[in-house]
Amino acid sequence: MKCSMPVYVPSRSRSERSLTLEALDGTWPTALVVPQAQARAYAALGKRHRVPVLACPVQGIARTRQWIGEHCRTSKFLMLDDDLRFYKRTSEEVRLWKFEDGDMRDMLEYVSELLTKFAHVAIGAREGNNRMELPYVRCSRPLRALAYRKEPFLKCEHGRTAIMEDFDITLQLFAMGYQNAVITRYAQDQPQTQAPGGCSDYRTHKLHEANVRRMAKMHNGFVKTRTKENKTGGEFGKRLELTIYWQRAWEAGMKDLL
Repeated sequence: MKCSMPVYVPSRSRSERSLTLEALDGTWPTALVVPQAQARAYAALGKRHRVPVLACPVQGIARTRQWIGEHCRTSKFLMLDDDLRFYKRTSEEVRLWKFEDGDMRDMLEYVSELLTKFAHVAIGAREGNNRMELPYVRCSRPLRALAYRKEPFLKCEHGRTAIMEDFDITLQLFAMGYQNAVITRYAQDQPQTQAPGGCSDYRTHKLHEANVRRMAKMHNGFVKTRTKENKTGGEFGKRLELTIYWQRAWEAGMKDLL
């Protein structure tokens, strides 16, 4: 992929359809990244959307993200979950609008532009978007749509958690002195927590809770545990979750560096 910021879509056990690939619709150099054993099953989906299917030899989303970073041939890259829908926000209006022609390319160009200033960038979540300033906020929560400059990303220690690895990497980058930018001009969401496929293949309550507690231990002072209840999510509708004090973590990292 000859592009300054290619898009990678990690996927697992969802070979029939990808909302993310449908939204991209061939507008940007993109690759599907799937478990080695599932590459053949994903061939038809890749062909349908005209994207290559990369067979990843490692297991779990944390190691998969590391593998993407190591094998990316450019200095920056974007990873999108495979089940995303995208929206835009205009001026100071709080309402979000569905994408129209050209919006996807505009968003990806903006992500790439911000990566020249920030080491890590995220497309913000739809939830809470109306309470955030435009066009982006600093030192905030990233999820599902994650862009990095390759060099600082690979300085991090990967695989310390099996899930919530995106939060761990963000906090490590904060400790190194790298702020992030979470874009609010655009937003993304997903239809359902713990939908079949993806991390739900191996994420159990036991694994989830163990990783929540590990995160709280590794980032003591910036991470606390709480119980969360969702209307959706099945057995994961009620679960132990994290409260992360992003700004406090960034400030502490800068203080340590100084």
